[in-house]
Amino acid sequence: MQQNAFSTYDFNCPLYKTLGMMKCIVRFFENSKRVINESVKADKKISWAIINNTIEKHLLELSQMKFKDPLMPQRDMDAYFTNLSDEIDAEFRKLVIG
Repeated sequence: MQQNAFSTYDFNCPLYKTLGMMKCIVRFFENSKRVINESVKADKKISWAIINNTIEKHLLELSQMKFKDPLMPQRDMDAYFTNLSDEIDAEFRKLVIG
């Protein structure tokens, strides 16, 4: 990880922001691992390339999380990360169903 003390978004990272980012990253990883493993015996194999192409928007969002303002109120930050986690779960459900 890298942090820039002179930036407006990175001069500080409250614990709730760190935990929210980690929650989303782990959620994405666990979902990826699960759908790849579950598809091994299925007719439609799911690979990282399929995940990358299908859920590209959320990968971008994961890479942009650090730019959230650290001065954002905790309830707003928590809501953002909870919403992102739920969206990730929903996208992976569609990937498996679709």
